[in-house]
Amino acid sequence: MLSLTKRTEYALIAMCHLAHVGRKKVVSARDIHEEHGVPLPLLMGVLKKLGHAGLVESVRGARGGYMLALAPEQLSLAAVIEAVEGPVQLVRCADLSKQNRRCALTKQCPIQRTVHRVHHQLRSFMSRVTIADLAFDGGSPAVEPTRTLSE
Repeated sequence: MLSLTKRTEYALIAMCHLAHVGRKKVVSARDIHEEHGVPLPLLMGVLKKLGHAGLVESVRGARGGYMLALAPEQLSLAAVIEAVEGPVQLVRCADLSKQNRRCALTKQCPIQRTVHRVHHQLRSFMSRVTIADLAFDGGSPAVEPTRTLSE
């Protein structure tokens, strides 16, 4: 079964929470934990990774916490997954770096082209889905949706 990891789920919950409170409002990890029941230690690790990737900004101090680094419409599902898990890769042979370009089955693999096409379509789709799409069901709260996830 292909599914999101818990870390990715927690990252998406945190990103959507931050989108709902507004881009410039600082929210603590504890606030997200209390509202959504996400385990605090895992959430803090996820927020740290999102910060290193430049998707969220951290603010130190007594009133510190996290806020989105960009507008929710500028943050893609693919960027969040890559920040938390590494490159989006449906199959190992889809990584075109020299060390992973070929697997033992490359010469006789009957599904390679099709799987690579599916991989690229999946990657493209995840790059088009934004945090705004996830948080606001297709659009930002102030803007009428221009497209839906089913398009």
